[in-house]
Amino acid sequence: MKIHLIRTEDFPEAQYHEVLQFLQDQVGMLQFIEGPVVEICSNYTYHTFEEDDFNQQNMVNLNLKEKSMERKNESRFYYKIPEFPLKKKIYNWESFFKTCRIFRGAFQIADEDFVFLLTNAMNKENWFGSTDESMRNFFVHTADWPFFFKMLNKPTFPISYEIVVWILRALMFKQRETIPDYVHEQPLGCINDFCRDKQQIILKMRTGDICMECMEQIENNDVPPPILRQIQNVLNDIRQNMLFSRTKNVFLVESPLLISKQKRTLQFLDYSPVKAKLTPKELALYLLYLNHPQGIALNCVTDHQEELLTYYREISGQIDLQRMRATIALLSNYGDQELSVTLSRIRKKIKGVIGAEFAKKYLINPLPNETHGILIQREKVQIEN
Repeated sequence: MKIHLIRTEDFPEAQYHEVLQFLQDQVGMLQFIEGPVVEICSNYTYHTFEEDDFNQQNMVNLNLKEKSMERKNESRFYYKIPEFPLKKKIYNWESFFKTCRIFRGAFQIADEDFVFLLTNAMNKENWFGSTDESMRNFFVHTADWPFFFKMLNKPTFPISYEIVVWILRALMFKQRETIPDYVHEQPLGCINDFCRDKQQIILKMRTGDICMECMEQIENNDVPPPILRQIQNVLNDIRQNMLFSRTKNVFLVESPLLISKQKRTLQFLDYSPVKAKLTPKELALYLLYLNHPQGIALNCVTDHQEELLTYYREISGQIDLQRMRATIALLSNYGDQELSVTLSRIRKKIKGVIGAEFAKKYLINPLPNETHGILIQREKVQIEN
């Protein structure tokens, strides 16, 4: 099953790719596919929020279809810490779903595929996300998460949670108007808690739970077990990260990292005797980022082809220079999938050896300066030929 993630320009590219990478790291039948930047199709109105208003979702009748609105060019959105009263543009849900449908037509997306619009734009009912009547087009609100999760600097986990939960709802309900029948007005820590008070969403993300009533609905609608298992794995991963964000784990100290070029391995000496085995291409990319503590933007990797080639030539043992140059050119091309796939494989191998929590400082991940990099202190790294 393919899930296409499109975004509006107001949702930062670095945050978008962090969400995409997190979801792509979860192995299973759900395939998360990178999509383009799009414009919202419709005009908008303004609403002035007081803090209590800003923190409330409004219950709506999902049986009502919304009227289409005329298209209008939109200005960009920039998130700021709310100061109340807060005046913002708000959009009708139909404007989001129409954007999804236009994307489908332009890119010939299969009817059975899911399309998610990720946007900072606020919606009329102030929901975190929703679906249209087809249960194949969705939106997820990407801004303001630090307002509800004071400890989060990035919204990766809440946004990912909303995406996978809406996928599950689309599979467990045959019609959109059935969803309110299973909504929990009083929070249980279940995926279908309504969270009229939006801060209640913290509870269900930290439990990662599905109540017995909702699980029965899942079973009655024959949600494929492999998909359910993948979604539950994502929810568990989010839960662990959300719980970890509450406290400082003093045991997560940096382990020395031993790199063998000859064996093409990474060994985390204080964590595990098991070594992460990389391919020549993966290790060359890893060494490049280790050599640039300040980070390298993904679209600037191509500027470091000669350095990448030096590492690759030494590690791979190949002698065909032309062939090696072609490999490095493909790897460093930001517009090609090879770079993102290679990064994803490196992440999986490291996590597979020492786990997601210990792996954080050793992964090539987004940095605050809009680049990608590795956080490990370089004096902790030893490289053997």
